[in-house]
Amino acid sequence: MTFAIPSNNPRRTRLLAIGCGVVIFFWLRIEDNSVLPAVIGGLALSLLGAYVWLMKNFSGKTLNTGYLLLGLTLTGAVCGLATAAVTAGLMLLKNGMHGHVFPDFPFGVIAEILQRAPLWALAGGLVGLGLALAWRALT
Repeated sequence: MTFAIPSNNPRRTRLLAIGCGVVIFFWLRIEDNSVLPAVIGGLALSLLGAYVWLMKNFSGKTLNTGYLLLGLTLTGAVCGLATAAVTAGLMLLKNGMHGHVFPDFPFGVIAEILQRAPLWALAGGLVGLGLALAWRALT
């Protein structure tokens, strides 16, 4: 079996990037110390980065099913790992922009996000594998 990756649509990619940037811009302005929006923003940016990389390297190509299973599993794992790093970066950026005496996200919270990176990489890999197996079962 083979899987044809659709050709790249630069307009869609640009609109996704602009939308993600606008949402994160407004989140950075809000006085909020909740971790969930930061994690969702980190996940959105890591998924956007994976999408851009996949479209740049594999747009319009046909892959074997075995490569699809391995590729989606690895892509999911990298997205999970990147989510922790990007979330920590967003938290640091928000701390720096607001400049309070007591930061929105203390160092302990950022360190705990980074400690979750291996588990998020495992979870992302399992999600990627699940998506690939679901696609294979439906075709």
